[in-house]
Amino acid sequence: MKTLLLILLALTITTVNLKAEKLQGQERLDSLLAELPKAKGDTNKVKLLASLSFENYSTNVDESIAFGLKGLKLSNKIKWEKGKANCYNSLGTCYLGGKNNFPKALEYFKKALVINEKLKDKKGISYNLGNMGTIYFYQLNYSKAIEYYQRAIKINLETGDSTNLALNIGDIGNVYTYQSNYPMALEYYQKALKINERIENKNSIALNLGNIGTIYNNLSNHTKALEYTQKSVKIFEELGNKSSFALNLGNLGNIYTSLLDYPKALECYFKSIRINEELGNKTSIAIKLGNIASIYTYQSNYPKALEYFEKAININKEVGSKIGLAYNYAGIGYLYLTISQDSIINNSDDKIGLLVNREVNLNKSIEYTTQSILLYEEMGELDQRSSSLKTLSEAYELKGDYKKAFESYKEHKELQDSVFSQENTDKIATLEKAREDDLKQKEIEKQKIRIVEQEKREKLILYFSIGLVLLMAVVMLVIYRLLKRSDKLLYNVLPVSIAKRLKKKEHPISDYFTQASIVFIDIVNFTEMAQDADPQALVSNLNTIFTKFDTIAKKYGLEKIKTIGDSYMAAAGIPEVQKDNTHRAAQMALEVKSMMEDYHTTDGTKIEVRIGLDCGPVVAGVIGENKFIYDMWSDAVNTASRMESSSIAGEVHVSERFKEAVTEYEQFDYEERGEIEIKGKGKMKTFFMGSKAVEAL
Repeated sequence: MKTLLLILLALTITTVNLKAEKLQGQERLDSLLAELPKAKGDTNKVKLLASLSFENYSTNVDESIAFGLKGLKLSNKIKWEKGKANCYNSLGTCYLGGKNNFPKALEYFKKALVINEKLKDKKGISYNLGNMGTIYFYQLNYSKAIEYYQRAIKINLETGDSTNLALNIGDIGNVYTYQSNYPMALEYYQKALKINERIENKNSIALNLGNIGTIYNNLSNHTKALEYTQKSVKIFEELGNKSSFALNLGNLGNIYTSLLDYPKALECYFKSIRINEELGNKTSIAIKLGNIASIYTYQSNYPKALEYFEKAININKEVGSKIGLAYNYAGIGYLYLTISQDSIINNSDDKIGLLVNREVNLNKSIEYTTQSILLYEEMGELDQRSSSLKTLSEAYELKGDYKKAFESYKEHKELQDSVFSQENTDKIATLEKAREDDLKQKEIEKQKIRIVEQEKREKLILYFSIGLVLLMAVVMLVIYRLLKRSDKLLYNVLPVSIAKRLKKKEHPISDYFTQASIVFIDIVNFTEMAQDADPQALVSNLNTIFTKFDTIAKKYGLEKIKTIGDSYMAAAGIPEVQKDNTHRAAQMALEVKSMMEDYHTTDGTKIEVRIGLDCGPVVAGVIGENKFIYDMWSDAVNTASRMESSSIAGEVHVSERFKEAVTEYEQFDYEERGEIEIKGKGKMKTFFMGSKAVEAL
């Protein structure tokens, strides 16, 4: 029974994507209602109605819709386009978060998008695209969801809106979470967390930490899950964000459920319910009641489980939550199937009663499970419908209706296969769409350049005399030389291919490489040497060493990425793909090792280095606006850095992953170091690498 985790994660995603002022409970709602009679029929009243429509959607969605429609009517009357967009947004939120009516929500967000595009309101456009992505996400159209999130991200990059940039990056992490692609989900959540930490957005930091905790729980790393979720809960409590605090208490309860610590899980759920009762958040209350019912089912306390399922159903009916009802019906169907199993009956104190009522219980299992299937079908939900069909098949099998059992199981398998193949199709479609968009954008930029150049030629012919043309030629010559000088400087800072892309106005630049190799080199005890050294001599010595490293990197075709203090970083396989990138990186590392074996500065100081290598998929690109830098990010980058820092002087320290990748080249040998503790990675098996030719000598 998978209801517990999915419901909690769905609420987390809803909280992320409804990009509006956070809910502050009945007190704020009462304050807005008190202002309504005083408001005049102007733009301020429209704003007030739009706010009421949003603030009230989780407690009284029909009243919220009425407020939104009133605001829309007034906006039309006073001909205020921005007010119409705001009301469409609020109505979309009501149908998305309050009624789970995704087609209707999509309709309103599309209307808001049209107005915001007309007004050139980029922030509003980003808001609409993000929420439309969320709707596609709930409809399991993952390729569409990612497409809209990426469009929102592009706008946020243009406007420098780091808050919503992190938000949409987290949205993509949510998609990968539901696709069970946990490494990618974790990567996106961590990217979002990094941005939020930079801009000190504590609320979003807590949200990211909570989602990372959920990923670790899915990976059964409950220690990490507790660590991240408890951090999240603590921050929300400090911020006084009761809604998110209650939400993450539920996530914490989920972790304790995974650990089979049902008393602590129940404590978290009941505490979350008390807070949501203060906030009037009925939808969240219903979710926690359903989760509590699930625990009672696990504990074989079936009467108590049914009691809480019924409570959840009553609230879900009241707020019109079809997804909540579907989960509850599925949970009850699973419960009745459970108490019809021979293993449960034989171990029960009420063995005779369960045997007598077995037929009745199986009929109830079929009835409730069928109701859940119909609701899932109505919402277009495939995965959970497949799970309910499996329950239905097992109920029919116990009942002896093998024909229906087979039909249900067959449909379950077909849906399961459909979901799997759809995921692959979505991934391909997303990549194809991204490629098409990239080509279209490049063509648009080329067309813009052609138009601008044509206009310049026409103006020159029309307005300038022969003398001015000669003067312009002189000026253009000067500009050309300056540009050539600028190009030379740019090519020294960035890879040539990247610099050319920047000149074509392609920014930001972000490329994914399935395989690259990273080399980190660090001077041993540099800090101690630098304390008493002459600054000029110190810089001169560093320049001499790093220049030699540059020569070796160029020799083997590696790209120098950056230097930080006494650390040197280079990579093979970027920005141009090199199939033999591991071989190139290994050769550079070993030549640096050989060069530095007995290296002394001009004043006789012996210099030693540590070297670390790893390989794997990376993302590389250009960041910054004024001072460009070409950098790369991935687990392989972090691991290579850890290999360097945990190495010893004069050795090339490589990960097991790198060793396996470069084994095809027989010129290297390896000394196993065993499993060692690597900071941030845990226990890892690593190796010292050498050259067979050198060893033979």
